[in-house]
Amino acid sequence: MFFHASIQYYGVISILALCGLLLPTQQSKADPLLNTDDASITDAYRCQLETSYLYLKDGAWSYQATPACNLNQNLEVSIGYHATKELDQIRGFSAQVKTVVKPMENDWGIATSLTLSRDNQAEQRTDLDWFLNVPVSFNFLDQRLALHSNLGYQYAQDHARLLRWSIATNYALTDRLALSVETYNQDRQAPLFQTAVHYSLIPNVLTLEASLGDRLHDLRQRWFGFGLSFTPASP
Repeated sequence: MFFHASIQYYGVISILALCGLLLPTQQSKADPLLNTDDASITDAYRCQLETSYLYLKDGAWSYQATPACNLNQNLEVSIGYHATKELDQIRGFSAQVKTVVKPMENDWGIATSLTLSRDNQAEQRTDLDWFLNVPVSFNFLDQRLALHSNLGYQYAQDHARLLRWSIATNYALTDRLALSVETYNQDRQAPLFQTAVHYSLIPNVLTLEASLGDRLHDLRQRWFGFGLSFTPASP
């Protein structure tokens, strides 16, 4: 039943986004606050750093830092650290490999990624989780408007078989300012929704982000987020 419900949510949100009913991040850029990945990777032999901080209304918070590097023409590797403070302190690490299946030619592209993660909670280590994801991206309006769609399969200790999906629309108001809206699932409860604003202090190098999110329907889980994306310029 959950599998069919996820597909229904995914299909409905896809149709709404394609019809432009969702508010329009930057095209093919790193977005540390968004859960939806795009179909691009860091340029060959370059690295970037994504960091984010989320504060929930009940006083809980989470933080993550993820450096990523493209080791050759089409293999991006990232290793991240994350921490969450709720009732217990949770810390963990993740590693991801990502490759482009179809480059962003003719305004659309496909990528695939595999993420492995493990957490420590109350000094007790959890099992290794993994997540296989397929991002698909489309560009419109001379690449000012973008649609990113993810569909993946996650194996985790607390929800062993979970079909995950996400949809994000991205619109660049200016060369420096952009807006985003996304919806996604991360468990068997109601989907989550967030909006974000992105401002490039240094175009294509340093971007600051802020977001506001909540859980849809009757479950309330509001949060505020702040993020930074840094891509050092080529020497």
